[in-house]
Amino acid sequence: MRLITYTPGSRPIVDRHRRMMVLIAGKPRDEDGWAAVENGVVDAIEQGSRGVSFSEKQRIHKRGRFPAPAVGVSHGGGELAPGNRALSAGVKTFMHGLLHNHCFIRLAGWVGRTFETHNAPMYHAYSSTLTSLTSALPHLRRNYSNNPFACMTVNCGGRAICEPHGDFANKPDGWCAVSPFGPFDHSKGGHIVLWDLKLVIELPPGSTIYLPSALIIHSNIRIRAGERRYSVTHYSAGGLFRWVYNGGRTDEEFWSQASDEEKEQWEVDRERRWSDGLKYFPVV
Repeated sequence: MRLITYTPGSRPIVDRHRRMMVLIAGKPRDEDGWAAVENGVVDAIEQGSRGVSFSEKQRIHKRGRFPAPAVGVSHGGGELAPGNRALSAGVKTFMHGLLHNHCFIRLAGWVGRTFETHNAPMYHAYSSTLTSLTSALPHLRRNYSNNPFACMTVNCGGRAICEPHGDFANKPDGWCAVSPFGPFDHSKGGHIVLWDLKLVIELPPGSTIYLPSALIIHSNIRIRAGERRYSVTHYSAGGLFRWVYNGGRTDEEFWSQASDEEKEQWEVDRERRWSDGLKYFPVV
């Protein structure tokens, strides 16, 4: 394993062909009031989640044992169409409160701006897909107007340290954005480990990293006793992109309704999907 220590500013991680597979985006300057945003995100999570009854599925999952509620638009698991994530009354109040929190809105804007700045083609693919979804299905609720991701998960509990896992439902040739928060020393713990790349990356509170979470197994190093760590992830399910590509249909519906010419083109596109997907990782 190789350690990457944190330095201010953005830092790409590239493959042997110089494709940017991962981006350490860093965080805005403190002069822009980002320290207040960091504190505000932590306060909103801690105060808003107090007394909330999370489901067992939200508390115990492949990432670990801590509450990890999600809000936004998703598609998969046999659903016939994209839909808003179902939430209990208490969790819905908590998550919708975060969506309207000033500090979370600033975080969403930072994630959106850095995404577009460093990877405009992928950003526009996400943005246009979400716009197509909300236009076709007006009942879908977009989390933020300044962010192209369809869904947001907030890892709560104060010990949000993920076990090794892959987010295989996410868009495989796409990024998710991970932003940690909380009072912890990033040089002592909380690192993000990218197992397939054999990298251990320091990631301080308030910073953001973009990675293809469906392709790379990732986890965190534990923090020290007395410290607290939370994280916010923005992402989009791969099923959303397939539904839009299929003209507002699942794969099963497409194959039962498509013409022979459409089916032939679908197979051609499927064969080149991997090579086309690599184009979303810019050469730097």
